[in-house]
Amino acid sequence: MTENFVYQSQAVRVLFGRGTLQSVPAELELHERSRALILCTHSSRPTAERVQAAASGRIADIHQLAPSGDARERLARLVDHAKRKNADCLLVIGGGSPIGFAKTVAANAGLRAIAVVTTYSGSEMAATWSIGAGPDRMAGEDDACLPLTAIYDPDLTLSLPPRTSAASGMNAMAHAVETLYGPDINPVVESLTSKAVELLGSSLPRVVDRPDDIAARTDALYGAWLAAAFRAQAGVEHALAQRVRQAFGLDHAHCHAIFTPYAVAFNAKAAPHAMELIARAVGAKDAGRGLYDLNVRIGLPTGLRGLGMKEADIPKAVDIVAAGKFVNPRPVSRDRRPDHAVVPRRAAAVLKHAARTGRRCGGRSRSGEKGYSQTATSRIE
Repeated sequence: MTENFVYQSQAVRVLFGRGTLQSVPAELELHERSRALILCTHSSRPTAERVQAAASGRIADIHQLAPSGDARERLARLVDHAKRKNADCLLVIGGGSPIGFAKTVAANAGLRAIAVVTTYSGSEMAATWSIGAGPDRMAGEDDACLPLTAIYDPDLTLSLPPRTSAASGMNAMAHAVETLYGPDINPVVESLTSKAVELLGSSLPRVVDRPDDIAARTDALYGAWLAAAFRAQAGVEHALAQRVRQAFGLDHAHCHAIFTPYAVAFNAKAAPHAMELIARAVGAKDAGRGLYDLNVRIGLPTGLRGLGMKEADIPKAVDIVAAGKFVNPRPVSRDRRPDHAVVPRRAAAVLKHAARTGRRCGGRSRSGEKGYSQTATSRIE
């Protein structure tokens, strides 16, 4: 019997499928927008120019986001450009970074966006917004930052390099697996996120092997949308990946890819039903090992050393994670180390194992505790 549950849907119109980029003019008309400012990056500039030509009567201009620099300054230039062109919406083309800026503009300046999604990150479906890092960071949560329409055209992902596709896809995988053991899981979300894990697990190897395989690209993009649209509260994986990558300037998607197998293995005993669903979806006997092996299969690093993190960075990373609060099925206790620094002992174990070893997870530690194949060594591998 199905138990009582609560499901809150999002008011985001979604267009999915090949050729849906051509729907941009109709979507602008539907939302009664006549002066859209296109927001793009250097790589998505050709697509932006195609859209500008196809919807010339409704495009105010193109704003190409600088690849780096002070986030607040880049935001100010974007907002100023929109005001000078009297834009009535943004038309953002890209993945996490440009969509992050578009959501920040929506939340702070009231200028909503239509999103043309070109990666698997899923940022477009999250009501949280953020740009920058450290003192430069701006962040918040507001449903008003969500796009009016999200367009998913698999053809636009064909130019995404295999390594970038793999990491972006595992970023989506992180959303899905943490949803499956999240505190607000329900039958609707469980069914759809299980499908997301299955689709991503089966399509990412095909995407890496044959980047022009449009069927694989379509499955990966559909899985990424399911993972993004039907997500629950994030747990220890997101707490670790987000804080560590912000503090040390590490690649966002790769951090999620690395931490996901270890976080899943760490939570194995506390969330057996989720583990069963994940393992079945990726075709493995053990959820953590299956995800680790998937990372290896698609050519991603399995330890933070592969992203440039140093051994000396680990104590600082532990302290940064210790300062945060997050929900996780396995309690994250606090323990005082011999050097008297207070840390969340179990979360720190996940971080240290991912950073120092990069070894296959999902077995048993020397103490016999299920979750890690062996204890962390003294060297990042």
